[in-house]
Amino acid sequence: MKASGLAGLIWAVAAAGCGYTMGEPTLPGASSVAVPMARNETLRRGNEFGVGGHELDLTQQIRDMVISRTGYRLVPESDADIVAQVEILGYDTPFLVSDPADRPLVSNVSIEIRLTIRRRDGTQVFAGTKREVGYLVPSRDEDEGVARAEAFERLARWVVTRLEGGW
Repeated sequence: MKASGLAGLIWAVAAAGCGYTMGEPTLPGASSVAVPMARNETLRRGNEFGVGGHELDLTQQIRDMVISRTGYRLVPESDADIVAQVEILGYDTPFLVSDPADRPLVSNVSIEIRLTIRRRDGTQVFAGTKREVGYLVPSRDEDEGVARAEAFERLARWVVTRLEGGW
């Protein structure tokens, strides 16, 4: 085997072990997906649909990533081969580090979601939870929105990976 062939084989094995997949992985028989508005089980409203000054919402972040990263068509729930229902279970903003005057130096936003993927016939394909953290540094003029966007992006990537059959 040539060195370049061996390097390619090693890369493919390493990538597969890291959760990456080759080609166009999808759930068998599914070409369309619906991502209904996330259900929000927290008291922090607006994260599921982007109101109240929130320029970014989790549902749209997931939909955008489905369009840009997968071969699925994004369709209404009634027309979808599979439905990805997301529930926001937790939204926390604890301070990690503060100065002697209790001003935050570094903080974070921690968001937990539950994802359930079902086929058109109601068969559950996947169910799981994921917590992601986004960090902010007020001295760099970062606010909660920056940290929220970071956590949403990571959560959306996790959801799309599950839609690609990557579990």
